[in-house]
Amino acid sequence: MINQPEFSRLVDVRSIPAGGQRKTIEATRSECQALAKRMMLPAIHALKARLDIRPWKGGWRVTGELKADIEQECVRTLENFPVQLQAPVERTYLPPGQAPSQQPQDEPIDPLAADEPDILQGFELDIGELVAETLALSLDPWPKKPGTSHVDYHTGAAEEHEPPRKKPFAALQALKKKP
Repeated sequence: MINQPEFSRLVDVRSIPAGGQRKTIEATRSECQALAKRMMLPAIHALKARLDIRPWKGGWRVTGELKADIEQECVRTLENFPVQLQAPVERTYLPPGQAPSQQPQDEPIDPLAADEPDILQGFELDIGELVAETLALSLDPWPKKPGTSHVDYHTGAAEEHEPPRKKPFAALQALKKKP
C-alpha cells in the first residue's frame, strides 16, 4: 500500500507543452498541519510555490521558488519562533524506464555536480511532494531564535551577547608575569 503524501499536486507530464508550463500551488490549512507533524515543526502557517515545468533532454525540469511561514523550536531556549523561508526548487525527471547516465566506478564523485534525474514511476509528477521535500531540506537543523547568542543553562535566561571567554593561555601568561 502506497501512502499518499500530505501535500500532493499531480501533474501529467505528457500534457506539458513544448514551451513549458507555470504552476502556482499552495497548501491548505490541514496540509500545513500534516506537513508540520511530518517535519516535527511546531507549525507551518503557509506554504506556497511558483514552479516552471519544462521539457528537458527527453524528460522534464522543474524550477521555481517556495515560500513558507513556519515556526521552529529554538535549540537554545526551546521557545517557538517564527521563520519566513524562501528556497529555490530545482529537480529533473526522466520518463519511466529511462536510465540516467552512469558514472564509472573508478571516477571520483563530484559533490558539486548536479543531482542525477529522478525516474518517474508513471507519467504523473507530484510537484506538491517536490515542494515538501525541498522545504524539509531547507530547514535549519539547529534553529536559533534571533537574539539568543548565549543561554545560561542554569537559569534558562538568554543573553544578548557572548560572555567573555577564558583565553586558553591565560594561566601561562600569569606564570610568566610572576618574578
